[in-house]
Amino acid sequence: MRLSNKHANVQTIEYRDFSGGLNTTNAAEMIAMNELARAVNVEIDKSTGLLKTCCGTDKVYADETKSYRYLIYDAIEGIFLLTDADQKVYSMTTDGKTVAQVGVLTGKDAVSHAAWEDGVLIASGGPLQYYHKGTLETIARDVSNASDKTPAECHGVFVKDGRVWVYYNDELHCSAVGDEHGWTQTSDDNSSAQWLQVGYKDGGKITGVCTLSSDTIIFKSNQHAYHLAGKFPDWTLSEIGRTIGCKGEGCCVSLGNTVLALGLNMLQSINVTDTYGDMQAAEVSRKIAGDVRAMGAIKLRYIAPLNQVWMLNGKLLSFYFLDVNGGGFFERQYNSVVMDAQYVGDAVYILKEHGVYRLNSTHMTDDGEEMKWSFQGRTLVPQNDYLIKRVRADITPYFSYYAEERFRVGGVTLFGMLPDSSRYVWHNYGQIYHSRVPIARPRGKRLYINSDEVFEDWDYIYKNDTYIKSLNCYRAETRCVNRLRSVKVGGYGAGGMTLFNGISFDIVEV
Repeated sequence: MRLSNKHANVQTIEYRDFSGGLNTTNAAEMIAMNELARAVNVEIDKSTGLLKTCCGTDKVYADETKSYRYLIYDAIEGIFLLTDADQKVYSMTTDGKTVAQVGVLTGKDAVSHAAWEDGVLIASGGPLQYYHKGTLETIARDVSNASDKTPAECHGVFVKDGRVWVYYNDELHCSAVGDEHGWTQTSDDNSSAQWLQVGYKDGGKITGVCTLSSDTIIFKSNQHAYHLAGKFPDWTLSEIGRTIGCKGEGCCVSLGNTVLALGLNMLQSINVTDTYGDMQAAEVSRKIAGDVRAMGAIKLRYIAPLNQVWMLNGKLLSFYFLDVNGGGFFERQYNSVVMDAQYVGDAVYILKEHGVYRLNSTHMTDDGEEMKWSFQGRTLVPQNDYLIKRVRADITPYFSYYAEERFRVGGVTLFGMLPDSSRYVWHNYGQIYHSRVPIARPRGKRLYINSDEVFEDWDYIYKNDTYIKSLNCYRAETRCVNRLRSVKVGGYGAGGMTLFNGISFDIVEV
């Protein structure tokens, strides 16, 4: 066959849908077209379903002398509680302007918390604590009263059916209805404190509990899982599996009608509304199985405004997160380690070792430095060779300044098309290398009504000097003749919030 006839069979390949997320289990040549071999600081945009860069952060509060570990939001008082490596507890207003120590944790274990009445309950391995009205109260046992059964060891806490629930070893205890101080069981009073043993003599200890409406899922260290249904005295306890792991407190989270539990080797989902009442656990982390096995201590945090589950390790700069909508995994990487995360309405707050930050979707910087992003799709491998004839990259930039953006298809690299505003140096009228032409000429104030469009107007709007940008699609395109054995497709850059509309190219097998 002549070469000209081969070139008549030109294909147009488009990379646009990346909803499948990361697949590090298979080679880049074997993953699906909607999956990624690398996905650092990119996520799925909820409104378009396209890939976009993750947003940056704004510093809310910082103290280099502290080493913070947990972030708790008290929705009743509208403040944050922070705990540090010395088990000290601090209250902080959401603007970070007022910070004060309010007490010390009673234990040294992982921190669990739950909203209750006019404050928040906290369990850390010792006696239960209750923060309300500016005071951190310890709910301790009265040793002089033999009938006082207040638990002295609480590894987790949650609220259900108007009771406070705690657990330790293989026992689950709940307080009297509406009374966080009532832990004495009365035989003729169903509203008094109650307790039950989960998995009698099976050799495991409770490592995590998740509640969904009237259901409670209990995980144990021997990978046994149990389902507690109903209310006392009509509750029933049943075993649902013996291969369902939960590493520890904070390693399970509720999502609508599903519970996610992170074990030693996998992340599993449990459907608690099965038609036949027989709950099944399904692995959801198969595509990143090796990465999950390598994880150490983890906190699972559901971030509702993003509809994502973050898997925070508290040690590395990067961590994985699950996009709940599409079921794909992606990787986030900040310039310093993220210890914990909470959300308040639509605002997302992250805790770092030395302070609290808030996500900001208008820029892509963290700790004053640009955040780097990169992604790589499926690698194409032909029977012979591929000849790349044209490459196009379509983006929508959400920034008005300069940002590094490059897209690669095989041996062809395109630079991202930046908005015109990114070429300006704000209020700089100096010359460069003795050039007599200023970088940006200042505009005179407009005195007439029929001005240009708003996003092309340099005048202040309510004293805001931010240059309003046009959300147009920009295309970088080149014609080329690049022949190679395989074609890698992806992009990388730093500092610019961007929506990736797609990468497409014309190829022919030769």
